[in-house]
Amino acid sequence: MSGGAPSSGDPGLAGRSVIVTGGGSGIGRAAVGLLAGLGANVTIADVDVAGGEAVAAAANAAGPGNARFVRTDVADEGAVRALVERATAWTGRLDAAINGAAIVQHGKPLHELATAEWDACMNVNLRGLYFCTKYQLIAMLPGGGGAICAIASVAATMAFTNSPEYCASKAGVTGLVRSVAYDYGRHGIRMNALLPGATDTPLSARARSLRPPDAPLLTIPSARRADPVEIARSAVWMISEGASYMNGACVTVDGGMSIA
Repeated sequence: MSGGAPSSGDPGLAGRSVIVTGGGSGIGRAAVGLLAGLGANVTIADVDVAGGEAVAAAANAAGPGNARFVRTDVADEGAVRALVERATAWTGRLDAAINGAAIVQHGKPLHELATAEWDACMNVNLRGLYFCTKYQLIAMLPGGGGAICAIASVAATMAFTNSPEYCASKAGVTGLVRSVAYDYGRHGIRMNALLPGATDTPLSARARSLRPPDAPLLTIPSARRADPVEIARSAVWMISEGASYMNGACVTVDGGMSIA
């Protein structure tokens, strides 16, 4: 997963072992479907058991790859360690990961935000990514390489109304990604961040419901929100051989929102 020229039209994902966190809905769910269709072996992680099991069943019914679900709270280090160990034991290795597990903001300005609310967002969005990346790296190092995509957000580079904990957590994601890319590139491991804009997912719907009536309107030059599969395509490409020389990049896919 770290280098070499891919064959014509082949993303190099058939038979690969891939973890997708947050795979029970939204962008993660779309990524699982794409990966299974490409013949990958996908370990789906989510706290939503019903959603995760449904995604695994749909992927197994529709694609040549294999998928299975492991209930995982990414804020729990032991659960993340067990997830990676199970994924590695299933296939004998870990080749790639798409880390998309996240929660949204609480919809409060900073002076009204409780410490527990700040911590809840950081524990999933940033601390959880630290746990996932740490154990994924441990699994990938003996195999000589791998690729990790972290799902950040345009909130890493833009401010949103009443979203201080969310914006801070996503900015932290991009810093972690650059550091990992810098330290592990020589070991054949790539890590990149994807920064989606407004997307039709359950999490985004909840975030929109928290916007106050007087919040500034968001401008999307493409005049619509993304379908989750449009974002998932970019995430899957980032872990494919097509992106073999991409390392430490933070790529915005937002219909032009961040330039408006």
